[in-house]
Amino acid sequence: MSVLSDALVLYKREMLVFKSNLRVNLIRSVIFPLVIIVFFGNIGLSITNTPIAIVNYANNPQSMQFISSLQSNKAITVTSITNENTALNMLKLGNVQFVVIVLPTFPSQNPNVPGVQVYYSNAQVSTVQSVLPIINGYAARFSGLPGSSQVSAQEQATGSQPSSVGGQVSSDALYASQGSYKDFLTGGILAMVVVFGALFGGGISILSDRQLGTIKSFLITPINKNSIVLSRMLSGATQSILFAFIALAIGILDGVSIAMGPLALIYILVTTVIIGVGFSGIAMIIASRIKKVDTYAIFAQAVGLPLWFISGGITPISALPSWLLPFSVIDPLTYASDISRAVIMEGFITTAQLATDLFALTVFAIAMVIIAFRVFKPTIE
Repeated sequence: MSVLSDALVLYKREMLVFKSNLRVNLIRSVIFPLVIIVFFGNIGLSITNTPIAIVNYANNPQSMQFISSLQSNKAITVTSITNENTALNMLKLGNVQFVVIVLPTFPSQNPNVPGVQVYYSNAQVSTVQSVLPIINGYAARFSGLPGSSQVSAQEQATGSQPSSVGGQVSSDALYASQGSYKDFLTGGILAMVVVFGALFGGGISILSDRQLGTIKSFLITPINKNSIVLSRMLSGATQSILFAFIALAIGILDGVSIAMGPLALIYILVTTVIIGVGFSGIAMIIASRIKKVDTYAIFAQAVGLPLWFISGGITPISALPSWLLPFSVIDPLTYASDISRAVIMEGFITTAQLATDLFALTVFAIAMVIIAFRVFKPTIE
């Protein structure tokens, strides 16, 4: 028999085992995302190093001081751009979260004529709630309107948030204007449940079979030995997909809105399949070197949790310490979360962004599957 046909037979057996413990498996898949989405999704979040692009059309001393004030604030990382279209394109692609246009009228002396135009994405609503008042406050200090004053030296030195006064700033949400932190968190939770569904699906199964002696029974049957590994990876991937859609359902019931609509489910399905296969491969790699279930669980969490955190699963990547940023680039969950959040929060994903994310995920999954077969092969011969 072929590897695939043998694997499908064993896969059916794995899913029957999963079904026999369906109640426990479903409870396990519900509790963690339920707690994370419902609890953490309803609290605020402090953000630092938010990337913004500034286009200065005023080019006067006041505008220069305004930009300098923004640069001094720890919550903001400023990039100066000469062209408004370029800056807006950066916002659309997610390279920055705010575009600040310093208009020729800055500093405006008329409360009905803004001196600053701000465009932003609500894809990370907690960031908007933290940073927009800072921009408003600094701009208002230069308005010359009653009640305004220059930014103090202490504020510039400490990067503290000024109070917002006046009508100096006009702001518009261009993308995901109905987004919330709960939406942001749900995109990250999907990646998390896929990872742990894969790690604790196939990995625990093969360790249990090894302890019960079932693996030895398989080895004396006329099946392709690689099908043992493949069936566990397919089982782990299937369970992770199920858990991901349960988590998504919990988010929707708690008020999460999907900007792209039903079409987003296709993107989420493809993403979860690829990442589920990849982490099922990691599960086989760990299980090939560990004999006890308890020890395996510790190693699986040591792998899964750090990867989830540095992928921006619970906080934006911009809030990570600078030394962690290179690790987030090579973290496959970063690309999985990117796709999920784009379709849930922004309602669109560019072809270039999708191609980059899927390429990174596919390379990761293929590499893990190949390594899993090679590493696990000696244990089944």
